[in-house]
This record gives sequence, C-alpha cells and structure tokens, in this order.
Amino acid sequence: MAEPDPSDGLIRLEKLITKDLHTYLDPTNRASVIGWGLFFQVERQIHAVLTLHAAGACSAAIPNQRTALEHAVTLRWCVDQGDRIGDIYNRKLGNDQIQLAKALKADGTKDRYGDAYKIMADTVQTVKETISPDPNERLAKIEHLMKGYGLAKEWSFYQVESRYVHPTLTGAQLFFKDDGEAFHVSQAPIHQEPVPCLLFSLWILHVAMLSFNQMLRDKPWRAELEQIAKEYDLTMTLPKWQGPDDLHAKGVRLPN
Repeated sequence: MAEPDPSDGLIRLEKLITKDLHTYLDPTNRASVIGWGLFFQVERQIHAVLTLHAAGACSAAIPNQRTALEHAVTLRWCVDQGDRIGDIYNRKLGNDQIQLAKALKADGTKDRYGDAYKIMADTVQTVKETISPDPNERLAKIEHLMKGYGLAKEWSFYQVESRYVHPTLTGAQLFFKDDGEAFHVSQAPIHQEPVPCLLFSLWILHVAMLSFNQMLRDKPWRAELEQIAKEYDLTMTLPKWQGPDDLHAKGVRLPN
C-alpha cells in the first residue's frame, strides 16, 4: 500500500486556517493572543520551506525549518504557561534593550539614534517598574524548553540543523566531497534535501495546530487533526511538561 502524499495532508491543514479564524480567539486572553502570533510564525516559516522546496532550494530552507520548530515548541509552552509568558517575554525584551543601549554607548553612537534610544530607555524603565522577575524566565531559551518537555529527539534534530544554519564543515560539505578516487566540487548542493521538506512541514504544522487548537473556542480543528494524524501516523498527544519549573503557579517576586 502506497504511503499517503504529505502534500495532500498539508493542503488539508491549510484549508483549516480560514479567514474567520479570529472569531474563535478570545481577545481578552493574553496567552491566546500571543499564541496567535506564535502560530502564524510557524505557518509563515512552513510557507517559506515549501516555497524553497518548489524552487529546488531545499538546503536553503533549513534555517526556516529550525525557526518553525522553535516557534512550535514555544507555542506548546504558551498553552501551559498561560498569561505569564507575556511578562516573561517583556522581561526578555527589557534585557535585550539594555544590551543594545550599552552597545550604542560603547561605540559612541547613542546621540545619533536619539529618539530610538529614548524609546529604548523608556521600555527598559517601564519593564523594570511594572513587571516582577519570574522564575521561569530561563524557559525563554529553547534548549530549556525542549529538555523540560522531554524532547530529546527534537533537541538532537535542532542541534544537527544548526550545522547548516551556522558556518560548519557539515554545511560547507554540501558543496564538495571526496569519494576516495577524486575530489568533487559543486556549485549546487550535492545533497538536495538534507531534511525531507514535505514530511517535516506536515509534522511541524500539525503539531503547531494541535497546540493552537487548545487555545481556540470550541476546538474547531480537532476532528480533522485526528483524521490526518491517523492517516499519516502523527501523534495527537502533546508533549507533557517534565521539568522542575511550575508552569501554572503565579509568578514569584524575586529579589532584585
């Protein structure tokens, strides 16, 4: 029996993302609004992967695959963490702005970016005065999330993909090889599809939709997600949190 075509599954998933999807969202639920943005980051990255796949540039899609995986895992965390994730990421934004401000001061370009620098300083001050530190801030780093959810296989995959995203011999060797008899170089990748684009896209989009469906009123995608999972041997079980952090307790004020 022939394996089902992942393209068909992807088309069915895309059809679920209807123009009226916003009507299933609770705008008063901060976590679900953040989840909306995280989900569509996944969807756009998958669109980029499929576009590059159609152009025969699969190896160039690996950074998009990696980003899609990051956002899908973070979306899963958003479901569990709830509203606290907003404060955690605002705290991270404040810390990032501090580092940027220090860099502008160090190279003497602070005055050149006067208005932007003031906005940055105001952001840092607002975050400091209004948002208490959260013990779960460390989970903004993807490695902590993957390990906390027990995603050992996904973490290994993520690390391997980094070899193609950052300068390494693995990435460079897409364009040359030594077969023992001769040394070959190529202007196009020797391995056209290091990661199967269609299967990856189907898997990660299904996982992201499974998470995001938990945030939507009436869980509108449940039945079709179950059917696609059955046909393509995908899971309908979201990973469970296994880390020491309490994802459901209210934030604890820590000493500054």
